Amino acid sequence: MAKKISTSADGTTLEREWGRLRRGHLMQQVRASSKSGHSPFEVELLRAIVEAGEIRSSDLANQLFVTKTSISRYVNGMLDEGLLIQRRDPSDGRATLLRVSASGRREFEEREARRSAVIQELCQDWPAKDVTELTTLLKRLNDGVQSALTRSATR
Repeated sequence: MAKKISTSADGTTLEREWGRLRRGHLMQQVRASSKSGHSPFEVELLRAIVEAGEIRSSDLANQLFVTKTSISRYVNGMLDEGLLIQRRDPSDGRATLLRVSASGRREFEEREARRSAVIQELCQDWPAKDVTELTTLLKRLNDGVQSALTRSATR
């Protein structure tokens, strides 16, 4: 049985605060400073490819928990924009490998710098230990989400 999450001293709950964050208060600020018209998913797609170096579309779809059709649509658009490069997979001539182009990396790094600046500005008055604690707790939450998604994908 799941543990009930309690209400904080000011009457808010984890679910409410999570919803506020998820609805994009933070990302609205990042997007407001962005010249790019790319969706948050496209940025996450770029991040996954940057972290992988090279990756097959099917592996990317599995990693991001979306259909191969969805990945294909996004990848094709990003290939057309010159953000991604693809080449034949030498271990399987039927498949292709994706990597981020120089312009895709530039765009990703610019977006990351804007996001980092917004977060740093939001937390500038926080004690360093609070930022460290939030980082630790967010990592734990993200690891739990990843674990749950992986478990459900293997069922």
